[in-house]
Amino acid sequence: MKIQCENCGKKYKFDEEKIKGRSVKLRCRECKNVMVVEKPAPESDDLIDFGSIAASPEENGPYGDSMATSDTKSIETAGVSSDTEAESGPKKTRFGLFFKIVILMLAVSLVPLGVYWGITFNKTSNLARVSSENFMAQTALGLSNQVDEWIDKNVRVLKATARLPEIISMDRTRQEPALKAIQKEYPWIYLAFTVDLKGMNTARGDGKSLKNYSDRQYYKDVAIKGKKLTWQTLIGKTSKKPALVLAVPIVSGGRTIGVMAAAANIDEISKSVARWRRGKTGYAFLVDETGKVVSHQVKQFVVQQKKLNRHPMIQAYKRNKRAQAAIFKDERGREVFGHVRGNRYDWALVVRQESEEIFEPLRSVQLFFYILLVATIVVVSVVAWFFARALVQPIMRLTDIAERMSLGELDNKVDVKAKDEIGLLAMAIERMRISLNMAMARLRKKR
Repeated sequence: MKIQCENCGKKYKFDEEKIKGRSVKLRCRECKNVMVVEKPAPESDDLIDFGSIAASPEENGPYGDSMATSDTKSIETAGVSSDTEAESGPKKTRFGLFFKIVILMLAVSLVPLGVYWGITFNKTSNLARVSSENFMAQTALGLSNQVDEWIDKNVRVLKATARLPEIISMDRTRQEPALKAIQKEYPWIYLAFTVDLKGMNTARGDGKSLKNYSDRQYYKDVAIKGKKLTWQTLIGKTSKKPALVLAVPIVSGGRTIGVMAAAANIDEISKSVARWRRGKTGYAFLVDETGKVVSHQVKQFVVQQKKLNRHPMIQAYKRNKRAQAAIFKDERGREVFGHVRGNRYDWALVVRQESEEIFEPLRSVQLFFYILLVATIVVVSVVAWFFARALVQPIMRLTDIAERMSLGELDNKVDVKAKDEIGLLAMAIERMRISLNMAMARLRKKR
């Protein structure tokens, strides 16, 4: 069949078999005008061309205006992209109601879940941090008390010995039996000895030759500076183990006449601190007032008496001289949670553990949340898909019927049996279809 654009007059040849319905919309190549090409009606007195009725206002009857307006609007808004493109159904949208419903249901379910997870995770993290802080504080207190009790016991023994008449006599023959008795009674004291005010060794409990101790700091603190108690940590020359030298004055008649000293093996105390473990990264270490290592899990640090004054926890204690917790980076750059506490002798005991291990129990909570999240997405997506499909399909059917009615196809009965608002809409469209059929029947009779 031949058609001509009513706007620019361009003529075309068109195969009428391509018209699947009553009509098809075409766009002119020259002026882009949209034309409606109607399928030729079969020769019958009973068939009336709906398109011609819509185009003839004087023959429309009571429904003529609305029908013509609907047809004209359909032509003006047709999105024909090629010269012979036919519109055979409702136009699909890129982001339709179906996807909106699915996304809305996902948002409604996932947002509360995310908020709940955030609150729960935050509370659990704080609980783990506080619990770990309290545990480390109690551990540091317990270990520090053990060290204090051990030193206090040795100080009491040393002071009691310094008050013995045998020691006050400053006579070697009288002092040596008393010094040997102390070493026998307290096995960890491997050397008890006395020094006169000149720094010379008066007597020794091990029976070895006398030595000059005038260069020792503990001698200077007591004999020269007049301190009532002094101490020094060192590594035993023979045992190669950490030792503590305690020194007190020997007083007679209200004046200092010598120095009473004892060298004690603190290996047991050092081990009790070094043995403490928590998980894989939790351990404790002890340094004296000068920062020298007394106890550490790395034995080489103890043997070398390595100074840890630059350690973040030791620096924090030196600044404030009080127990405190802190988070710092270790030498490998890992985040570590630590607690430091000082004792009566100004030693610092540090308990530390990597934060990653402390919060490791939260990983199971995270894993559970991820599983719950995936399960929620799957379940909600399936439910939303069925719900959206049940809601959108009737609307699409009604849209298709309305589109066909706009092209003059009034034989398709509206078959939507929903009992909701969509059902009411379907009933209204069905009544409109019946009314249009009745109007067309009246027009046929007039002809």
